[in-house]
Amino acid sequence: RRRWRQFGRTGDFAPPRGPGVVRALFRRRRDDEWDRPPAPAEVTLQAIGFVRNGVAKPRPRGWDRVESRLEFLPEHTGRLEGIERYSHALIVAYLDVAAGAPEKPETLTLASGRRYGILATRSQLRPNHLGVSVATIVGHDGATVLVRGLDAIDGTPILDIKPYLPEYDSVPEAHIPGA
Repeated sequence: RRRWRQFGRTGDFAPPRGPGVVRALFRRRRDDEWDRPPAPAEVTLQAIGFVRNGVAKPRPRGWDRVESRLEFLPEHTGRLEGIERYSHALIVAYLDVAAGAPEKPETLTLASGRRYGILATRSQLRPNHLGVSVATIVGHDGATVLVRGLDAIDGTPILDIKPYLPEYDSVPEAHIPGA
């Protein structure tokens, strides 16, 4: 049972405020019992926008100076509000050109001469062809977000965008093979 306090003469109501109230609400949710529903074996996603940058074909490097316009579908304009307040964003894209690639390798030999399973590389030839990149936010206007450093070619479908949060997304002690 929730208790609300009246704040206006018109009969409008507002929830109680304050840090203790917020903590109590989340504590209650965290302690509630919850049974996870079965996970689906197949997932269908819809593009929420498309990359526009004039880059015609995939390339292994040279993305750091590429500026891309992320053109979101009009129904997502309001969902972008405030994205320009962040310096960077995580962009999830569907690498549609890779989906049609004739080869579907299980392993790759990298420039270092070392062999890795495809899931241990950043190759676009992954089973689900998902790309996840961090890019610098340059600007935002309506349904368009301008970014720099996104490694995606022109026309790539965007599945999601999230602000980059250093406390969650940065791992200073991360290491890579041979480094």
